[in-house]
Amino acid sequence: MKRFLELDFLRGFLLLMMIVNHSPSPLRRFTDQPLGFFSTAEGFVFVSALLAGMLFQRRSEKLGFAAAKSATVTRAFKIYLAHLGTLVFAFLVGGIFLVQLPGLRNLLNEYWKNPAAAAMASLALLFQPPLMDILPMYIVFSFLTPLVFWTAQRQGWRLVFVVSAVCWLLSQFQIRDTLLAPAKGFSFVDPGPFDLLSWQFLWVGGLIFGKCVQQKQAVRMPVAGEIIFLVLGIVFLVWRWSCIYLNVDPSREYWFLSKWHLGPLRVLNFFVAAWTVSKVLPRLVRWERLIHPLTLVGQNMLPVFVFQLCLSLLLLGFLTPTGPGPRTTTFWVLLQIVAALGYAWILDHWARVKAEVRNGSGGVLPAH
Repeated sequence: MKRFLELDFLRGFLLLMMIVNHSPSPLRRFTDQPLGFFSTAEGFVFVSALLAGMLFQRRSEKLGFAAAKSATVTRAFKIYLAHLGTLVFAFLVGGIFLVQLPGLRNLLNEYWKNPAAAAMASLALLFQPPLMDILPMYIVFSFLTPLVFWTAQRQGWRLVFVVSAVCWLLSQFQIRDTLLAPAKGFSFVDPGPFDLLSWQFLWVGGLIFGKCVQQKQAVRMPVAGEIIFLVLGIVFLVWRWSCIYLNVDPSREYWFLSKWHLGPLRVLNFFVAAWTVSKVLPRLVRWERLIHPLTLVGQNMLPVFVFQLCLSLLLLGFLTPTGPGPRTTTFWVLLQIVAALGYAWILDHWARVKAEVRNGSGGVLPAH
């Protein structure tokens, strides 16, 4: 499938922002919700769903639904294995060899209350330590993607969207918290802060947009609507940076901006920003060479994500809030970003070498 450089760039850029957000560095002031009241997590979920929708639609058209389903399920298992890799690193390396590090001790506090039960629960995605709650959400949504397309083929995308919207609306009453209340006494039951009933709305929206892009169905908006979106985008931007300047975060206090339950204003803010960004991204192709390092990160998203997550765990273990000063913390975070870029380059180089060997060519493949 033809690669979309702008989407690879966006995924790479979001990942580097996430690296900063996972650290106690003062750089977080500029990367934590910089465009409004939404984070890199919303961007990751939506872009991943958009690509998943494009791929599923393409495979369905060329190879049939069964082939598309098989490829999607295989991808979900790959993400599951990557998640297990992060757990092994956290539980074995962080939990045993580096247990004296105060930062890691705090992160794995619930794990140490009942290590055996927590390890078993993590296999079923019922125990998700901090920082390790994004991949489980991808896994669940990836497994549900074939069901979404199957339902849409028989009942139409309108019904799929309505059901998804209703589930999101019900989640605003914090049904998930009520369902999990009986398990609060068990330290090994912690499915993470993300409410899947809420976040599935973002995933389904991404699948719909991805399907439309693959079928070349233009998603248009009246000029008046675009003007309204532009004004709303400016309002959210000014509001957010005013809050950053005042050192307050309304999303922690008001349900309509809730991150974990995807509050209504948060959803609106994200789609306003996403629509605006979608108008700018295609122009990035002109600077293909300049953005190449970030596109490599986006093209090797899963392994680079796992790599940087393990580095973040180590960094948080050493760099506690009462530990090194902001300059030292910033230095190590910037070094981690360089490591992520370097690892992406290595993965791309290995892929090229394997392709040369497989094609029996001794020459150098052209840059893409």
